[in-house]
Amino acid sequence: MAQKISFLNIKGGVGKTSLLVNMGACLAYMGRRVLIVDFDAQSNASIWLMRLDRWNLLNKTPEKFLLNIFKDPNSKLSTCIQKSPIRDTDGDEVLPRLDLAPASFTLMDLEHEVPQIPGKTFYERFYEALSEVEVNYDFILFDCPPNFFYTTQCALFASDHVLVPSNPDALSIIGFHLLVDKLAKFRSDSTAKREAAGAPTPQIIGIALNAVKPGTKIHVPLERFNAQIDRFKTQNKVAAMTHIYPDLVRHSVTVGRAVMLGIPTVLMSKQDASINLAEDYIKLTKHLLEQLGDAEPESDTDDV
Repeated sequence: MAQKISFLNIKGGVGKTSLLVNMGACLAYMGRRVLIVDFDAQSNASIWLMRLDRWNLLNKTPEKFLLNIFKDPNSKLSTCIQKSPIRDTDGDEVLPRLDLAPASFTLMDLEHEVPQIPGKTFYERFYEALSEVEVNYDFILFDCPPNFFYTTQCALFASDHVLVPSNPDALSIIGFHLLVDKLAKFRSDSTAKREAAGAPTPQIIGIALNAVKPGTKIHVPLERFNAQIDRFKTQNKVAAMTHIYPDLVRHSVTVGRAVMLGIPTVLMSKQDASINLAEDYIKLTKHLLEQLGDAEPESDTDDV
């Protein structure tokens, strides 16, 4: 069974997509079979991994985007999946173990313009579609928008875990509090449907500090985050495993260049003499694997 993880924060601008894309790339490089599901209508992960020209071309065949799963009850998720979307300038595969279920801007139509199948929620429909391809992957990562609308609910209903990308600031601490409360309510409201479908109960696995600028004082925010986590544990709102990951990702302009090149940052960070972002992402990914009790990586990540 694949480990299914939602990357979610109610606060936007925390670098959620960059963290997901690069941890997904690390997992694939370490020998894991990875599917990235882009549930954010902004389509940043999709455009990044496919590059704008191929993503624009795909828009001519809307049945190959996630929205079609909800519009056509007979559609299959496998039709949407783009195999090994990361390509070099010659069109050759760069990470053959990483696939993508892409989003388009039309995904926002799910909120108001797509009718639900009678007697079935959108998240039940997606869970059924996902079950047909889950066996093909070791990890399925969901890029969620910063809200609790339908697409986020679809991701959470299917997820075992939630990883919270965050910045070490006051607004992120407030956002984490809101996220925990919203997630607890969703778990409660969806209990009967999860039990009927055999779906997992999503739990926050940790907080990953991302895009931390040099000189940022993180001691006080960390204390406040940890105090919140301890309080939520006593209220049974987060799992015993929930913690702030010990390694953080430093801020770098390399991320913007990687998006322009259409490759994960970890595959080009050695071109940036100022900082080795690959090391940050690799440490986070290894910590995630250790936390989940996964085996040691099969590939030599020193060469990423």
